[in-house]
Amino acid sequence: MLTRLDHIQLAMPPGGEKQARAFWGGLLGIVEEVKPEPLASRGGCWFRTGAIIVHLGVEKDFAPQKKAHPAFCVRDLDGLAQRLAGAGYPVIWDDALPERRRFYTADPFGNRIEFIANGDGVGQKL
Repeated sequence: MLTRLDHIQLAMPPGGEKQARAFWGGLLGIVEEVKPEPLASRGGCWFRTGAIIVHLGVEKDFAPQKKAHPAFCVRDLDGLAQRLAGAGYPVIWDDALPERRRFYTADPFGNRIEFIANGDGVGQKL
């Protein structure tokens, strides 16, 4: 019945748009899309690169997701790790699955994000 994942939504606190743009647009290079009304007046940001769509929505009583997370496959995992670390974001390598090169970081709001070497993704190793 399901045909594809359309987008993921992560929460952020009110007023976090500038930080979201710096992280998702600046560091990760994902293009911001214009949110349609009436959604734009609610705050938040939408980003897209290829088939990857990430929505950041404002949550009044925001609490970061420390376990639940999106996972993205990356062409240059080491380069991204260096870039994130250089910008002050945590880079936590995980070798629990030795056949997959991956690490975790947190977005500016503390939400957990996973990055996996392209080719090592769960969906890529069926």
